[in-house]
Amino acid sequence: MMNVSTNIDVKAVNAVKIYSALRRSRWVSKSELAHEVRLSFASVSNMCTALEKAGLVSVKENSHSTGGRKAAKVSFSPDHAYTLAVDMHHTQHIYLGLLNLRKELKKSIRFEVSEHDTLEMILAHMKEAYLKLCNGDIPKLLGISVGISAVHDPNTGILLQSSNPVFERVQLSRYLKDVFPGKLILVDNDANLACLSQRKESKTEGKNLLFMFFTQGIGLGVMINGTLYRGSNGFAGELGHLKVSGVNTQCKCGGTGCLRTVATLESIAHNLDEIKIIRSMESSVNYAAHLSERYAAGEKVVVDRLDFTAMKLGEVMADLFDLFNPEEIILGGNMSRLFPHIIHIIKQQCRTLSNLATEVDIQIRYIDKPTYELVLTGGSEKMFQHWLASTFPKIPVG
Repeated sequence: MMNVSTNIDVKAVNAVKIYSALRRSRWVSKSELAHEVRLSFASVSNMCTALEKAGLVSVKENSHSTGGRKAAKVSFSPDHAYTLAVDMHHTQHIYLGLLNLRKELKKSIRFEVSEHDTLEMILAHMKEAYLKLCNGDIPKLLGISVGISAVHDPNTGILLQSSNPVFERVQLSRYLKDVFPGKLILVDNDANLACLSQRKESKTEGKNLLFMFFTQGIGLGVMINGTLYRGSNGFAGELGHLKVSGVNTQCKCGGTGCLRTVATLESIAHNLDEIKIIRSMESSVNYAAHLSERYAAGEKVVVDRLDFTAMKLGEVMADLFDLFNPEEIILGGNMSRLFPHIIHIIKQQCRTLSNLATEVDIQIRYIDKPTYELVLTGGSEKMFQHWLASTFPKIPVG
């Protein structure tokens, strides 16, 4: 039997359509908005009035008019509510950030994690950092969105293969509910959130893209038509253990030839006999900057090692491009300072090995943005999309 949508359903769908259009705009007239979302002016006007009453948009009369009644302008209200996003991708520190509905990072704070810290100690530090971040002014939260370097089983909520052993086989969301009682908790893999950070509001169908996320390992975010692809068990995108040719280095997983043994900062430091150097630095990003300077100066051992990394990345990306045929492949994370030096090698190798290279141009770019910002921004986007799909339709819209 065919399902027939009710009036309420239609109104909820139209409200989401209008609200999403406003999110990607600044001030826009109701007539412009009606044209964009392809609804009648009366419907859009009524909906905007309801959204204004709910505090979700602002409406003002346009100060400029060509005569007759002044056209009202409508604007998205990004500070109506916030997401507390938590970046737990690193084993030595954790970031918390407050982001508004337009996934703009308003404030952030970092606290250190010791190898001796227990789960309970880390959660206590997190609560303390949150209160310090708010500084007595507790905002209206949609919820808590967490990115972590681990395989997250969406069915059980249990973390697997965590970079920090203290989280291994832990149902993190259950513990976070004790720290943030009454709040919605969302947990996801850090590479997935980094990928979501690149999601753009668009009038057209969502993008198809791949995001290669470099941290202590290598993750892959897969976006299909603007939606993350997770696989049947939620494990899609475990890229670091993909095998590459001509490499027999043993990986921590017990296998040999894994991509992470040649294309992470730690693997590079290991080959250059500089593990003590990278571990002495406050951040792995500083080591990337250190390598960047040496590459630019032409230090042969560094140039050869990074060029080899570029060749292996290009090899893997050729396979990924042939499998997924994305609009673009994006590189981001703690190796961003190195990509300007080797991106041309990556592209050339990918084009040489890809079977589709002669048919379509391969779009590859890198993003030079702090790793924690990618995770926090993606966490905010995940929370917003969840809220838009679950809670937003329940808001009275006339």
